[in-house]
Amino acid sequence: MLPSLIALRRPPDQPPSAEDIFSSSLGGIFTDDLQNQHGDDLDTIIVYRSQKYGELEFRTADVSGEEQRRKFAHYLWNAGILMAELVGGRPRENESRHSGIFMQHHYEEDGWKDGKWWVGEEEDKLWNVQSETAMELGAGVGLAGIVCALSGAAEVTITDYPAPAIIDAITTNVSKNLTSDLRPRITIQGHQWGDFNTPFAQSNAKRYTRILAADCLWMPHEHHNLAHSMLHFLSPSPSARVFVIAGFHTGRAKVAAFFEEVVPETGLEIGEIYEMDADGKRREWAKERDGGREDVSGRKKWLVVAWLRRKAAS
Repeated sequence: MLPSLIALRRPPDQPPSAEDIFSSSLGGIFTDDLQNQHGDDLDTIIVYRSQKYGELEFRTADVSGEEQRRKFAHYLWNAGILMAELVGGRPRENESRHSGIFMQHHYEEDGWKDGKWWVGEEEDKLWNVQSETAMELGAGVGLAGIVCALSGAAEVTITDYPAPAIIDAITTNVSKNLTSDLRPRITIQGHQWGDFNTPFAQSNAKRYTRILAADCLWMPHEHHNLAHSMLHFLSPSPSARVFVIAGFHTGRAKVAAFFEEVVPETGLEIGEIYEMDADGKRREWAKERDGGREDVSGRKKWLVVAWLRRKAAS
């Protein structure tokens, strides 16, 4: 389950409050509920426990003011965790860089060793970022971009809204999780979706063969800007792809509008789209379920997973 890949590490001199304990136990009290956001505490380290790369540590942005908080970069969302899992690729014992207790438990008890994984072996190749040029849009803590670098991407650019606190948090996380030999592969940039007048946007048009966007669809008024940024930076190579993963916690209609309306209007097309829950179970994509009365706790368990490409010339 995606939330089980995350641990929160609080300072030893700051024991969890009663509110913290209650919040962390909600999944056990309300078994139909699922935790889909992690963080929002500057003193707490978010630990992503990767089967291939061990424990990666992240701090969230010290955001201030309503405009910055509305970007939700001060959380790590389940969509970002799944994105990291997929671009990181299927774990194999002889590839593992982490032989600790977590690895042993996860292999033996969760069954990944027996070939179970989020995607099959052939599909896993589609998500492969090795030797690719990768860009993460709306990166938050920068998890997926950092995993791209660990997974052999030739070049990675991690971007988010150009607020100093958000960019500083990503910079800190890159320094924490990447060794000195990998850091030169990473560039960190502020980018406001749809703004192509900056030197960065102008000099990197059509540069990236893999573009990642995790939980970037909660603001319908930004959908066109987001899609235009995807298209602007996406390489014209026939094999270039945009990976999009998003949760339904803010409403299925908002997510559906991006895929059903905006993508076709902006020169992109869907290569594949489906829904996956936090345990890896799949079902077909649907723009509406239960007549639009989908239960909130049910929505939180599911993510839409898609890859896009440039629309073929007619």
